[in-house]
Amino acid sequence: MKEPLVIIGASGFGREVANLVEDINKQEYRWDLLGLIDDKLEGITVEGYKIIGPISVLDSIRPKPKVVIAIADTKTRRTLANTLAGKGFSFATLVHPTVSYGRAISIGEGTIICKYSHLTTNISVGKHNIINEICGFGHDTVLHDFVSIMSHSIFGGNVEVGNGCYFGLNTVVINQIKIGEWSVIGAGATVVDDIPPYSLAVGVPARVIKKLDQFDV
Repeated sequence: MKEPLVIIGASGFGREVANLVEDINKQEYRWDLLGLIDDKLEGITVEGYKIIGPISVLDSIRPKPKVVIAIADTKTRRTLANTLAGKGFSFATLVHPTVSYGRAISIGEGTIICKYSHLTTNISVGKHNIINEICGFGHDTVLHDFVSIMSHSIFGGNVEVGNGCYFGLNTVVINQIKIGEWSVIGAGATVVDDIPPYSLAVGVPARVIKKLDQFDV
């Protein structure tokens, strides 16, 4: 039986996730996509997806749908997830049919994994993570919660990523690296040393250029 689903966010990534849901349904008609939720946009997207209103509309939908938060900003995603969980909403986990993975893979609720990404073996992906297209993860890697990873990023084995980290396009993280919580790694960076929490790191090799304000998170 297909489940009602609402996507939070109607900008570019939200529309991509709507496409992902369609691809899942082509394999197995699992989700009844009711539409997209956005506080700033309304109407119909260019692809024809319905924007059903601001987030307050969720309270009036019966039966209560599952939700997924298609917003790349990690702090916003955490705030929304905590608010919705407090209201009793449950979260969909969306994995594109082209994603490949080995044994001992765990994926937390609310996580979105986009097409052609690959997880090798013994990998833990936490709650409400976003893994965009064509990303790769080596053995024994751990991603904690609310992590955002943009397309074409590669992680070696035994990498640990703390809560709320953001990785720009084409990031590379070599083996046995630990990246502290709520850090931001710039697009195209190659991380060869551990990154402390609340850091902005850029370049090849990646260097910390700024400490982020932990009170913002």
